[in-house]
Amino acid sequence: MALGSKILIYSNDAAESEKFIRLLMYQRFVPKAVESIAYATMALASGEYPIFLCTYSEDDSTVFDHLAFMRQDHKMRSIIPVVMLNKPTPECITNLIKIGCMNFILQNAEQQVFIDKIEAIAESIGDIRDKRQFARIEIPSYENAQLLITARNGNKYPVRVSNISMGGLQLIWSQEKMPVQKMVTGDILVNGLLIAKNLDLYTDLKIISVFNYKAGVQFMGLNEERQSKLCRFIYERLLAEKIVN
Repeated sequence: MALGSKILIYSNDAAESEKFIRLLMYQRFVPKAVESIAYATMALASGEYPIFLCTYSEDDSTVFDHLAFMRQDHKMRSIIPVVMLNKPTPECITNLIKIGCMNFILQNAEQQVFIDKIEAIAESIGDIRDKRQFARIEIPSYENAQLLITARNGNKYPVRVSNISMGGLQLIWSQEKMPVQKMVTGDILVNGLLIAKNLDLYTDLKIISVFNYKAGVQFMGLNEERQSKLCRFIYERLLAEKIVN
């Protein structure tokens, strides 16, 4: 199943960029954040990003000039800019409209307002997806990504992980290597340790499906720190492996 639209993000606030990345990945988009307008210009000129999300304040002439250039350049004119505004004046919005910007979100808007706006823009360019899906990365067998399941005796036993998303994991096994924990839909796997290259994450997981030596498990109760760690892992893999089709 195809991933959602690629979205380029520019903000001079790293924490703000990370928040956008997490929200967008939960909605199955593929975001990329850049730290300067120069990098944004190069990335947008590639034609890979149909949506450009940026933060803007009235005194930021660099961002304004870039938006004006985007709306005039024949290669970038099809890109849809989404401008995040903090306490904008009527003059600020009027000036943005004059250069061709039409999509605005207040920076203090609720998350659902942000998500609904981005979803509507994506659908306007033909990206219609199941909103409950997540960006998902496949893990090659040679990487040997594992979930170490805590058994009743306290020991941990491995089950291979074949893909990862912000929502959960897919576990796989063979007839020769059955998991020590019987997989039953609805059961909870407590205090498992997910190990995948540079990611190690303790988590509780709920078994949501079991079929033909496979099980789908859902993350439960990840705190902010663990969510950020998982998000960073998936985000870096998406960028590095160009899993964007």
